[in-house]
Amino acid sequence: MSKVRTSAYRQTPTPAGLEAIEKGTLDYFDPEMYANFNTEVLEEYLEEKNKRDGFGSTKWKWNQMLLGLIIGIIFAIINQYVGLKVGMIVSGSWYVAYLAAMALRWSPGEVNLSASASTGASMVCTGFVFTYPAIYLLAYSPKYEMNGSYLVDSSLLLPDSWALAGVAMVASILGGFLGCLYFIIFRRVWLVEDPLPLPGFEANIKLMDIAGETAKEGGMEGAMHSIRLVGISTAIVMLFTFLRDWPLLGTGQVDPAGDEIKDSVLNKTFENASWYDGGDLMVPMDNSLTNYTWLGFGVTPMMIAIGWFMKFRVALLVSLGTFFTWFVVTPLAYQYDYPFYYPLDGNYHSISQFSPIGSIMSYSYVARPMAIGAILGGGITGLLKMAPVFKTTASDVIDIFTGEGDEASRKDYVKGKGWYEWPISHIPVLLVVSLIGITLSFSTQFGFFASFIFSLVLCLTTFALGAIAVKVMGETSIEPVSGTSFIVLLMLVLVFKALGLSESDTAVLALVGTTVFGGAISMSGTVIGDYKPGLYVGNRPMHIMKTELMGIVPGTIVAALFAGLLSLALARGDLILYAPQANAFAAFAQIMLGGQTPWSLLLVGVVIGVFMELLTGMGTAFGLGMYLPMVVTLPMVVGGALRDYWEARFLDVAVEKEGLSEKQRTMRLLNTYMIATGCIVGEALLGTFLAIYYVLPLITG
Repeated sequence: MSKVRTSAYRQTPTPAGLEAIEKGTLDYFDPEMYANFNTEVLEEYLEEKNKRDGFGSTKWKWNQMLLGLIIGIIFAIINQYVGLKVGMIVSGSWYVAYLAAMALRWSPGEVNLSASASTGASMVCTGFVFTYPAIYLLAYSPKYEMNGSYLVDSSLLLPDSWALAGVAMVASILGGFLGCLYFIIFRRVWLVEDPLPLPGFEANIKLMDIAGETAKEGGMEGAMHSIRLVGISTAIVMLFTFLRDWPLLGTGQVDPAGDEIKDSVLNKTFENASWYDGGDLMVPMDNSLTNYTWLGFGVTPMMIAIGWFMKFRVALLVSLGTFFTWFVVTPLAYQYDYPFYYPLDGNYHSISQFSPIGSIMSYSYVARPMAIGAILGGGITGLLKMAPVFKTTASDVIDIFTGEGDEASRKDYVKGKGWYEWPISHIPVLLVVSLIGITLSFSTQFGFFASFIFSLVLCLTTFALGAIAVKVMGETSIEPVSGTSFIVLLMLVLVFKALGLSESDTAVLALVGTTVFGGAISMSGTVIGDYKPGLYVGNRPMHIMKTELMGIVPGTIVAALFAGLLSLALARGDLILYAPQANAFAAFAQIMLGGQTPWSLLLVGVVIGVFMELLTGMGTAFGLGMYLPMVVTLPMVVGGALRDYWEARFLDVAVEKEGLSEKQRTMRLLNTYMIATGCIVGEALLGTFLAIYYVLPLITG
């Protein structure tokens, strides 16, 4: 396409690579392939090569898809817990899919397809993780009670009703389909003609290269070793989490129902220790320091593991917002005795009235509104920064549908071979089907007109912001789900208020709508992580899309089920989870629909978010960090520091002294990934079992 802009990250082809491309001798995993990533010349060469050869090199098989689905469904459950615990989604399914496929001696293309199925099943849950629990918080949580009542009627939710979860599930499946299929508009633009770098994807290519070698050489033992590491790590962390969280020992006290209150082994062991509380090491609450800040470290293997994946620099950048809250905002709020609105009694209070926990109150009622503003400011600024790209993308899309430009001649179907690309003509059809399906599903709980308006807004915003999600994900490997979702929530709240809906209906409809949008926008951005490696291993895009779409259905069903269970346990206080996004969405809805809106704090936050987005490109991440307590982010920083120390002190030394090959180095690093994945899986699985333990009696009576 002539209108695609020249990218700052475009590479220059190497002479040897260019010669091999001109002769047609460059093949997958050649050294010159690695040297010519993101040159456009290589990508166009591979695109033609895949059209010519890819129809016979990799077959679409049910066993590949089923393996990916099983792994993806497991991680859909895990991500529910991880997202509520720390406010982010982990992509560990890819590594597990890779290991399983390597153990089965599958080819790189087969590994890519299996991982794609796991992506569709595990990542569509994003909206259910970030937004859906906010509805339960507004219906059950005492901290969102306003003058003796809640904003949302709990009869709409579990355990009284499954209807709302069913509506969100149907709409999210259709939204996920839209998010995936929108990507085919941009695939050739941003993977071939103007290839996005997708930081870190080279590691995936190397892993698939290793998989290809083991498939030939029979490296079963190496794969099984890594799998054993995952199993051992998972078992150890599950045991630790059981001791930390499971209510096993009696306390001698009874609840209002007359049942004995139980506590975990670690809580009972340290019940008299003022520095320990529910898995957190912290400054004692009777210390005067807690007026100004709250220092703590969560004993959570999951966060240390996430930091290991990030490395120190990225973990520190993500945590900057947290440090800003606890070392700048909360001390200043207490020092100047900032007056804040307290929704529990509907009055204004000064922070000094709550000594010695002034920092907790300043965090809750000063820093958090600023954090919401920072998320909004960073998200909107990020979109404005993308305006030139969006303009170019819009022109490309118009050219495609009007029959102009290079894409008009794209050959989705190759005669005698079948479909290479999913046909772009299916998008308008799916758009109409989604508009009707989402409208009908929502009209079972809300009015038809409001449901239609919602469906229209959802489809259009998913289409428009999906382009942005692809671009941002391709440039940074970070999905702008939080920032764009806040914007959509704001739009929906304003629209439904204008239509005259009640505050309760507006809150529920807007939050469920944002849930659907979150899943759709996540899929728009995520699929590039499967398509880009697919280009370099010879897979046809049609096969990748098939596995993504098939993964969405079971992934959404599982996500909707466990979202209801975990959200109920969270809102009732049975599970101690920070749920930063869910709390932020709940607080934002509360600000817009009830109580006293702290506009000045929101405005300050917007300014902070704009500034940090312009300065670092991470305005939304900074705002999210402002929302998190230090007990969550500090372990992440420690994990990143440990990763850097281990690489410098042990891995790099081993490479130098033992003369490790690139393959051997990658495998040693991958083994640490397996241990880290086990830490995440172990804590998430035990946490999910704990939620079922609390919630199941409520459902069964």
